[in-house]
Amino acid sequence: MSDYIVEFIINIWVSFLFLILANGKLNRRNLKYSYLLQILSVLVLAECALLLDVMQAPVIIKSLTILLVLHYLYTCIFFTFQISNLFWVVIFCIVELASKFTATIFPVEWLHTDADRMLTDHAVQSSVTILYLLTLTVLTSILLCFSSRAFKLSRTEKITFVLLSVLCIVIENLIVAGQVNIHTGSPETYADLLSAICFLILILFVSLTIYLYHLGIEREKNIQLSRQQLLSEMERKQYDQIISSISELRYLKHDISNHLDTLHALMVNHAYPEAEAFIRDLTATVNNNHYILASGNSTVDSILTNKLIQCKSAQIQVEYSVFLPDSIPLSDIELCSLLGNLFDNAIEACEQLPETEQRSIDFSMKPFQNMLSIVISNRTNGNYRIDKKNHFLSTKTIKDTPEHGLGLSRIQSIINDHNGILDIQPTTDTFMIRILLPLK
Repeated sequence: MSDYIVEFIINIWVSFLFLILANGKLNRRNLKYSYLLQILSVLVLAECALLLDVMQAPVIIKSLTILLVLHYLYTCIFFTFQISNLFWVVIFCIVELASKFTATIFPVEWLHTDADRMLTDHAVQSSVTILYLLTLTVLTSILLCFSSRAFKLSRTEKITFVLLSVLCIVIENLIVAGQVNIHTGSPETYADLLSAICFLILILFVSLTIYLYHLGIEREKNIQLSRQQLLSEMERKQYDQIISSISELRYLKHDISNHLDTLHALMVNHAYPEAEAFIRDLTATVNNNHYILASGNSTVDSILTNKLIQCKSAQIQVEYSVFLPDSIPLSDIELCSLLGNLFDNAIEACEQLPETEQRSIDFSMKPFQNMLSIVISNRTNGNYRIDKKNHFLSTKTIKDTPEHGLGLSRIQSIINDHNGILDIQPTTDTFMIRILLPLK
């Protein structure tokens, strides 16, 4: 009877340590008399563990039932339901097994205590029990020092986590049992345990392989979604630039009206030299700060105006020819993204040239045999980066930027969506892109 009382006290101590860990790491539900109910649950857990001891249940069954299943049910009752509940249950279970392993193997390996004596001598058993409880208490205290963060897993990841946790717990129990059998002289039992451990490790390896494969697929999906989101943001920026250019044109129209009023006043007062100087200054200001295209399409006019200003600031000479059909087979966003990426790539290539070399871009956009032809060519240093699929990559020096390499892929995507043709002609000093899009 005294042995059962000791076992009951040990079980209470273990369950109480888990209660402290759970309250320190998990989000407690707002329940009335929560702590009192938790203390009662500790007694219930200890009683269940004692019942398994009386029934002489295997250690593996006790670990899975008390340390895993019942502790997890306890967290579901008193704490908000999250995957972190199971995580800390598993961590405590592993810590408990590590404490048991330490208390069992330490006296044999380091103190050279006879294994048979550990099973029969009450004094040795008491020392082992105290060492087990002290180790478990210290490890639990260390766990409480770590900060806990919320995390989420998918359904497949949750199932994988549960299966791997159960496998690890079973393997650890078998290893502890194997160590005991080595020192108690049971080679046949040890051989059986070793076979079981090898089989479970094989299952663990296969499970990890499947999980990593699934994780790789999910990561690739996330990368694709991130790329799509980034492309949308880039297109939105291009569109915002169009709106900004339109606003600048409106301001220019308003300014020209004021300038004409000033010029009219100078002419009326016969201040011809001042009028001539005013016209000269106004012309220089307009040439330096404004490009006004009149292709008939406000989107094309705005995006090209913006890019021409960028080219001028980068000292890039631009020759352009724009004749548009009545309808363009692209939405405003697609048109903005296509032209913006074409010019961005051309400007990037020109900026890599030394300032002593000529920087130039030639651009044309016009109908051609029921097709919309877009041609852009730029000077280049001839250094190209090509992937394994013969796709041209960006030559930016910063390769880890989110926008890296998205320009040409977006151009290709837009052309494919409209059954168009893309022809890239790189040479040692020029890079030309020809695009043909069917007109509706």
